Amino acid sequence: MSTIKNLLKQTALPVYLELRGLYYQGNKVECPCCKGKFSRFLEIGYNRRPAQCPKCRSNERDRTFWLFLERYPGFLFPGIKMLHVAPEEIFYKRFSKDPSIQYTAGDKFVNSYENTYPDDTIYLDITDMEGIADNTYDVILCSHVMGCIPDDWKAFREMLRVLKPGGKAIIQVPVREDLAVTEEDLSLTDSNQRISRFGDPNYVRFYGRDYDQRLAAQGFKTNFIPLTDMLTDEEIVRYGLVRTDEIHLCSK
Repeated sequence: MSTIKNLLKQTALPVYLELRGLYYQGNKVECPCCKGKFSRFLEIGYNRRPAQCPKCRSNERDRTFWLFLERYPGFLFPGIKMLHVAPEEIFYKRFSKDPSIQYTAGDKFVNSYENTYPDDTIYLDITDMEGIADNTYDVILCSHVMGCIPDDWKAFREMLRVLKPGGKAIIQVPVREDLAVTEEDLSLTDSNQRISRFGDPNYVRFYGRDYDQRLAAQGFKTNFIPLTDMLTDEEIVRYGLVRTDEIHLCSK
């Protein structure tokens, strides 16, 4: 089944997305990832928010990080060694083809049924990366993963361990600005209960405004960059972003 999915992904899907991009062509919104201009973004998620690019399927957080890389070009440098946790396809394609980056993509579910990750994606449990030596990576990318991990403290410590001194990690999570303190419920195992409580079948917590403190408690230095420091209000609307979002930049 995974072979068929991969085949369709490589053949039929690109044609479909190209045609869909043409269908929604316009000048109301713009995707910085594929440079397309469209009449609107498409609805996705349990809340059916208008967030997906019709052509490249980027969402708000993809476009936010893409723009961060454009506005902070010094973040990546030749010879950089990068670990990408649960790699998004749009960034896998970008980083894996860059000869100046020593790129490793990894996910805990790489061997699961019907997985369609690229063949060079390694098995990776970020709460126990015993096969990776201390001080290995210059950069770690981990977006919207931590809310699914019961022992996030252990994952934070492991990422810090394999990061080089002075290395950078972007550990993105959705932060609830209305919560002063992170809320979690590890007792929920039913997907419907988790959707009802946290809005996602895999989530076990909502991070609150104390997210930087939780990172600092495990040894990270934090420098959260508000989206409004990178972009104008007009750009935020045009790119279909969430105004209150930040880049959760951490360092060792």
